[in-house]
Amino acid sequence: MSAQERRLAAIAAASADAFRCGDYHQVRAEDVAERVRLPRGAEGGRGRSAVWLYNEVRSRRVLVALAVKHAFDEFTAGDGAPEPPGSLLDAQRLVTAALRRVARFHQVERFMLAQVRLGIGDISTSEKRPSAGQVQPVWEVTEVYGATAATGWEGRVTAYARYLEPRLESAALTVGLPPAGWATASAERLSELAFRSMADDPEGPADRQAAALCAHWLARDLFPLAGEWAERLHAAERAAEFAGRTGSGGHARIRALEVVLQVLLDGSPLLARAAEVGGELADLLAAGPHDPQALCDVTSRQGLALLRLGDLAGARSCFERSLRAAGEPPGSADVTSLSARTRHNLAEVLVEAGRPAEGLRELRKVSEQRAGDVPATGVTPAWRRFTLTQQAMARAASRAGRIVTGVTVAEATLADREQRLGADNVNTASARVTLAEALLAAGQPAQARHHLTEALRLRAQHLPPEGYWPQYDAVRLAEIELASGFAVQAVRLLTGVTVTTEWFARQVSPRLGAEAALVRALALTASGEPDQALAALRALPPERPVRRAQAAAQLALGDAVGAARALASLAKDEDGMDDDFPGQAERLLLTARAAYALGREEEAETASAALLAMGEDRLDASHPLVLAGRLDIALCRMGSGEVEEVAPLLAPLLDRRPLAHGRPPLSEGHPLLVAARSVATRVGEPPSSTPEDRLWEDG
Repeated sequence: MSAQERRLAAIAAASADAFRCGDYHQVRAEDVAERVRLPRGAEGGRGRSAVWLYNEVRSRRVLVALAVKHAFDEFTAGDGAPEPPGSLLDAQRLVTAALRRVARFHQVERFMLAQVRLGIGDISTSEKRPSAGQVQPVWEVTEVYGATAATGWEGRVTAYARYLEPRLESAALTVGLPPAGWATASAERLSELAFRSMADDPEGPADRQAAALCAHWLARDLFPLAGEWAERLHAAERAAEFAGRTGSGGHARIRALEVVLQVLLDGSPLLARAAEVGGELADLLAAGPHDPQALCDVTSRQGLALLRLGDLAGARSCFERSLRAAGEPPGSADVTSLSARTRHNLAEVLVEAGRPAEGLRELRKVSEQRAGDVPATGVTPAWRRFTLTQQAMARAASRAGRIVTGVTVAEATLADREQRLGADNVNTASARVTLAEALLAAGQPAQARHHLTEALRLRAQHLPPEGYWPQYDAVRLAEIELASGFAVQAVRLLTGVTVTTEWFARQVSPRLGAEAALVRALALTASGEPDQALAALRALPPERPVRRAQAAAQLALGDAVGAARALASLAKDEDGMDDDFPGQAERLLLTARAAYALGREEEAETASAALLAMGEDRLDASHPLVLAGRLDIALCRMGSGEVEEVAPLLAPLLDRRPLAHGRPPLSEGHPLLVAARSVATRVGEPPSSTPEDRLWEDG
């Protein structure tokens, strides 16, 4: 405590004692001052003068505000920290219980609070005279009693705010991440409201007062913080709880939980909660009168939530359960469609599990099956299923290294959605994000940025900003900036954003949070901060992308030995495990660089040759990783004097002829293209310019 805080604490205790014993108008400043005890010096056990007291507080409003703060802190001294709520209803109960505690305090300290009620609005004679020049004292508002004194001077009672604040913040975390200062402001407002309502109605029932104040807080603070979906979730949770409490039958509980799950998945960011509710609902459906189609739908939606969370084993289990339910008697008339949906979902699990080529093959089969039912125009369920599979195919192709196919399919999907849905539809924006990802993988970061920023604008109008997809877009934008050569901007984009918070990892998606941390670490390495990158990477699960990023950071630090050792271990783990060809290509690229740094030329040549060979069958020859390998070899040849080999190595990077997706291998401004042109100029082979490269308006 500061010296001022100790004085205010002593005044608060003395004031509480005085107003517990006497009527407000009978208690004089001298009565409070003589009760003040400051354990300091020879006069530590003696009171103080009224003048000293006046200099400290300047107003009787401050005296009564300090009194109620001291008394309430005594009353709640033994209260422990509450358990974090798991649902919106639990959050409501937590806040109601806190307010009920305040109401109980009003019952216990009824006489004193009646005096506080009289004093909190008291204006002194000096304050009524303009000539007095009354100036508010300066208190340390960052300290407990300093803040209480400051609000007391304004005629407000915020004595309960410190007690309410952590409970309100914990309640808010069930639906979103409150901004800095939100819980403090909300707690002070609720404290003042609780004091006024309870002091003005001392006969009111505590439970009813607490419930009413909590309802007001929900409507005034919490629902506006989260969005309209939070109010719908609250109503759905109440219905589900009522169905369970009244024992009105499992059917009613199932229907209510279906609404809860729908709100969670369609409007909220709470994927972890959606997976939990989906599991409960699936168990209820399996235990009751059997409805295979309902079970199929619920397990499919639960699996999607788990997939985004990063629980791939759980997602696969749900999708397999959905596939079994689709074929169970009495069965659905649409068994083929349900089966295709599950195979689509299982293919997406393969892509996320590091087997994108296998996932792409499965998605192609599903696409061929679904294509037959798609009408030429209009929006139908059959078309919706087909376009989702096409979108997944574009992602899988890009992840598998088939970047030309990825861009081609993504562009066709976007054009189809624009024609059927319009350019400003949220699902059109989703297809635009997929095209941006495909363009990024294909070495076109400038065009990727254009499409992603347009999609960001559209998705922001429909989705909660702290939800999965807006934060997914934020990570993709940082990747684009990194690929464009703006590593510092990528670091900035992923610093202090929702996707990097503990709340996001707990409530929305730990997998996306880890991915954001990985991209930020790569950007730190590229911006010249590899030591910070390594520190961040050590906190992540040791998956293969993380281990490759660690090797890159070690190389940047000059630890080629450590990088080579880590890459050799990684090569053993990758052997025969999956078909993540871009990941294997990145490992070969780093292996060659580490070997060159160590002077192991033969080992470097072997890794480089293996990388270029991947561009002949497993990856597109224009894949940026293959082109990066060509640039590295060209630089080595130039360093060793083998200049005649440089031009053929750089030719695929410098080629400006459009590929099958309508674009050259690398977009203008791409760091690889810039570096390749520089090397070509240095060896006397500057890229030739065509008439199309010059501005026609200039003649």
